[in-house]
Amino acid sequence: MKNIYIVGVPRTGKSTLSKLIKEKYPIYNQLSFEAIRNGFIGSQPDLNMESRNSEARKNILPKYITTFASWNNKILSAPTLIEGDFCSVETLSSLLDENDLVICLGFGGRNIGEILKGIRENDTEFDYTKNWDDEKIKKHFYDIVESDKVNHNYCIKNNIKYYDTYINRKEVFIEILNNLDEF
Repeated sequence: MKNIYIVGVPRTGKSTLSKLIKEKYPIYNQLSFEAIRNGFIGSQPDLNMESRNSEARKNILPKYITTFASWNNKILSAPTLIEGDFCSVETLSSLLDENDLVICLGFGGRNIGEILKGIRENDTEFDYTKNWDDEKIKKHFYDIVESDKVNHNYCIKNNIKYYDTYINRKEVFIEILNNLDEF
């Protein structure tokens, strides 16, 4: 089976989809970018992995994650399921081979106001944005609109499936789960 990378901008359902895939395919080793990043932050604070724009986060982390998944699949014959916003789809694609599948989730080119509205409508008590005010969300997501457009355009040009999870998220996830058998 292929390693699966669920990528895209924050709050598009990457963790939820990852859990659903793991339920359907228990053979997958499931990893979260946040857990890996937090491990680096705790063990190697000098790398500055907390910053979205740090060189280590842009260059070291994607290579580490993809190398780990590749070797895990070779050594244990068990594929890895990784979700997170750890790099652009373009960067990730440059690190993968035929044993990998990329699923890109996004907001379909919506503006920050629409994204804020969607976050408010979909927040649960477990979401980190649940108790944030609108200004904090806008500040945190300042670059999300552009990143989503970059990912979407790259996916179109390179035949990578991009899924808009802003509307009908449950139906989109059912579609993805049904299509996984083809890969």
